[in-house]
Amino acid sequence: MQRIRQDMTDYDIPSYVEEILTENYCKNFVRMSIVKESGNYSFSYKPAGLVRLDPLNMKLYDKLLLLRNLISMSENTSDHLIGAESYLLEPELIYARGGKIDTDSLKLLYYPDVKKLDFRYKIVLFADRILNKEIREEREMAERIREAAQPGDMNRLKMFLDKNILRLENSMN
Repeated sequence: MQRIRQDMTDYDIPSYVEEILTENYCKNFVRMSIVKESGNYSFSYKPAGLVRLDPLNMKLYDKLLLLRNLISMSENTSDHLIGAESYLLEPELIYARGGKIDTDSLKLLYYPDVKKLDFRYKIVLFADRILNKEIREEREMAERIREAAQPGDMNRLKMFLDKNILRLENSMN
């Protein structure tokens, strides 16, 4: 796969974040390089061996697993000093090795979130985007995810997702 390029203006990325991203210290992001000229950034991503995921065409089980792993990844990026509020979380920014949905295979394209939206809102908006409202079970799941995230306790949302992932696993066997 070729390189992916994105440009951004009127934003300032802290130098320590640039170093973490360009030196690939946080393995949750696609390898990238950053060029800054006169306040303009040019991001160049190297997604070698990765393919963009298509969460819209996944089964409910895989969608819930993706949501759960994105939460784990956000905790890891925070451990690497890149808070989840600082980057966008969009379906088109998620790549994976071999189409797998585990945290070792998933990678995010880092693109700054100028609004700095709280992660619990991002994950709910993400769930709303990937869950099919025309399928009753997925529509209800989106509502229940929103309710679980409402109090702001990510552990509550993680437990909710874990419970439903396990329920779906058991129904598949």
